[in-house]
Amino acid sequence: MNLFFSRLTGRLQSTEKLERRMLEEEKRLARYRQIEQSPELKEYLELKKVVESKEFQQKKHNLINTKYKSTPTYQIISAYKKLRDNKQLQDYLEMENSQDLKDYLAFRNSENYIKLQSAKEVRNSLELKRMAEFEKSSKYKSYVQYSDLKLLAQFKELSAEVSTDEFKKEHAFWSNDNRWKTTEEYQQEIRYKQLAGKADIIFFMKQDPKEIERLEEWQQTFVDECDWIKLSDSKWRAGFAYNNPKLLRQHSFANEKQANNGGRNVGAMDGKIQLFTKQEKVTAPAWDAKKGFINKDFDYTSDIIQTADNFRQRGGLFMAKIRIEGNIHHAFWLGSGDRLPVISIFHFNGKRITVGNYTKNGFDGTVVRGISPRRYYVYALRWTDNELIWYVNNMEVYRTTHNLPAEELFPALSSFIDEKQRPAEGLLNVAWVRVFKHK
Repeated sequence: MNLFFSRLTGRLQSTEKLERRMLEEEKRLARYRQIEQSPELKEYLELKKVVESKEFQQKKHNLINTKYKSTPTYQIISAYKKLRDNKQLQDYLEMENSQDLKDYLAFRNSENYIKLQSAKEVRNSLELKRMAEFEKSSKYKSYVQYSDLKLLAQFKELSAEVSTDEFKKEHAFWSNDNRWKTTEEYQQEIRYKQLAGKADIIFFMKQDPKEIERLEEWQQTFVDECDWIKLSDSKWRAGFAYNNPKLLRQHSFANEKQANNGGRNVGAMDGKIQLFTKQEKVTAPAWDAKKGFINKDFDYTSDIIQTADNFRQRGGLFMAKIRIEGNIHHAFWLGSGDRLPVISIFHFNGKRITVGNYTKNGFDGTVVRGISPRRYYVYALRWTDNELIWYVNNMEVYRTTHNLPAEELFPALSSFIDEKQRPAEGLLNVAWVRVFKHK
C-alpha cells in the first residue's frame, strides 16, 4: 500500500488533524450525554412537543387572527348596548326603578286611593294631588302601556351577564389586540424560544443520534497516555511473556545484535514512552534454536515491553501513535504467549514499514510505502469476528479474512537489531496506546 499519493491529495489525514478529530469526537460525545441529562433539555423537549403541536399552533393562529367583532363576546356586548340605548326601554326601566312608582304603587294599595275620585279631596291634599299628577303623567302611561316583555327580559338577561366578573374578564381579553401575549401559551412559546437559542440546546439538536451511537460503539479497555515515571508503575512489564511458566522471559535471540535489558532502556519522558537502543557492552541470555539459552556478549542493548500480565483482549481496536529513530527494527505488535500467532500493527525493519498477521500458515500482510516512520503516525488494527483491518491514520492499508486468531492477545513494543543488519542506535517513541472493544 503506497500512501504517497493519498498524502499529497489530502486523503491521508494528518496525525494532528486525526488526533484533533478524535478529541473533538470524545468531547462531543461527553457533551451530548451531559446535555441529555440536563433539566433544561428536558424542559425544552417538553415545550417543543407542546409548542409545535397542531393544537397549540391552531390556538395561536386563532387568537392572533380572530377579529374582535367576530367574537361571541362582541356580539353580546353589542346587543346589550343596543338595548341600553333604546329610549322606550330605558324610560320603562327608569320608571320601574323610580321612587315615584314605588310610592304610587304603595298608595294605590292603600285605603286613600279611592279619594282620587273626589276632586275636593285632591284639592285639599298635596299627597293626593301628587299621586293624581303621577297617574296622569306620560311616563307612567308609557310604563303601563309597554308591551315588549321579551325585549325587556332579554335586556335584563344581558345586563346580568355583562355585569359578571367572568364576562368582564372575557371581554377585556377579546377586545385586546395583543391578547396572544396575555396567555400562558405565549409565555411557554417565549421560554421555548429562549431555550432553543441556548448553545447547548442548539448543539444537541444538531447531532445525529445515529452518529452518536456510532461514537459509542467502542468502549475503551486500555489506555496509556504515558503519565508514569517508572516502568513498574505502568501497565507494561519488561521481557517476553510466555504461556509456559518455565521459559525465561528476560532474554534476546542469538541471531540478534542487541540484548534486551530488562526494562532499563524504557522510560516515560515528555509525555511519551521511549524505548532506547543504545551502544553498550553487556553479557546477557540469548535463545539459540540449537543450543537453547546461552550467555552471549552484545555490543548493544534494547528492550521489549508487553501487557500480558495486566491486559489481553480478543477483537477490538488497537491503536498507537508512533515515531522512530534509527535504521533498526521497531515494532508495535500483538502476542499470544506462544511463538505464533503474532499480529504486526507496525513494523519498521530499518528500510520499510510492514503490517500483517504471522501464523503457522505464514505471513499475510503488506508493505506500507509513501510515509516516513520518523514522523508521528497513528497505526491501528481493527479486529472483528470476520476480518483484520490495518490503518495508518484514517487510511485503510490492508485487510484479510484468513487465519484470524482465536485467543486473546496482548500489546507489545520492541526494538531489535537483526544479525544481517548494520548495528546502530535507535529510539522508539510512543505518544500513546489505546485499545477499544466493540460494545
